[in-house]
Amino acid sequence: MMKTTIIKLENPPDKEAVRTIARLLEQGQIGAIPTETVYGLAARAFPDTVARLDAVKGRPPNKRYTLHIGKKDELARYVPRVPPPMGKLVERYWPGPITLIFELDQQSLQIQKERFSKPVYDILYADDSIGLRCPALPICSEILSSTFVPIVMPSANQSSFQPATSTREVLDYFEGKIDFIVDGGENVCQYKKSSTVVKYGANGLEILREGHFSKEEVEKNALFKILFICTGNTCRSPIAEAFCKKILSEKLGCSIDSLKRFGYMVESAGVFAIEGLSASKEADIVCREFGTSLQEHKSRPLTPQLLKNADVIFVMDRSHLAAVNRMASEKVNVYLLGGDTEIPDPIGQDLGVYRSCAVQIDQALRERIESFYDCGRFE
Repeated sequence: MMKTTIIKLENPPDKEAVRTIARLLEQGQIGAIPTETVYGLAARAFPDTVARLDAVKGRPPNKRYTLHIGKKDELARYVPRVPPPMGKLVERYWPGPITLIFELDQQSLQIQKERFSKPVYDILYADDSIGLRCPALPICSEILSSTFVPIVMPSANQSSFQPATSTREVLDYFEGKIDFIVDGGENVCQYKKSSTVVKYGANGLEILREGHFSKEEVEKNALFKILFICTGNTCRSPIAEAFCKKILSEKLGCSIDSLKRFGYMVESAGVFAIEGLSASKEADIVCREFGTSLQEHKSRPLTPQLLKNADVIFVMDRSHLAAVNRMASEKVNVYLLGGDTEIPDPIGQDLGVYRSCAVQIDQALRERIESFYDCGRFE
């Protein structure tokens, strides 16, 4: 039986020891590494090492493993297009005890096929998805950031047993079966339970396992809020709100009523709006021509709280931009919807002007939404 080596590594981690551990993993060894949740069995994402990991864990070959990264900005290497709700979770919770599973679109999958060898790609992107975690424990982060190969790291336990949270427990499970254990001292595995697991894909945002974070907390913090602002909230911003909901639902393959399940909330308001007015007749007509409706819309005035709650704000002209900046109590992400071009107010004009306004809003929205998915920002 092989001997399992114990490597002591406490905070702050010794850089030479970290490099040694990273090289062992790159060479194909399997080691137990602590995180802030439980110990994990670290292995390079190569077929021979993963096959050995399957045997050690006692798991079937078709069982998926989660990729672990040392820093959250490494996400872009593995997920080229991050949906805004998942981007919010990354910014709020990483590094930390949450695992994120992404279903990738075909364009992203093609990019990744060109980036990784086929054997590695097949391990990382089985079923066209990938699960990632970015641990918060500095010992683990330093090791992961020092490796030059992708590292998967399931919990250190065999099926039906509780994950190990100490060196002693790892030894009880795997002595003589794995190459080494990183002994991080007494201040590791502080949560002593597995991470929360969240998946985003064709079924929207799904909490597959509650861990340190609850389902309610994750859903609340994933909700990506888009706010459109015009003057009276009876024509331009309601049209933009309705069009945005329609475009997003088409992109996501869901109904408009299901957008919240996919992590989106779309609203509108006016800097000089009167509470409770219906949308203008012409605005409702052009919305119907575009396959949506403003029949249920009621105007509302812009408030500091609406600005504070919004993740991104779009205004129609520069006067709205100035009004937002005056009202906001802190920095907000506010943009002209048309880029450098203002969208003129059609109020009081004929249906042809409203149609031109609607076309301008539709084109601007489609560009904005695509640019966000492509580069992670609206600018």
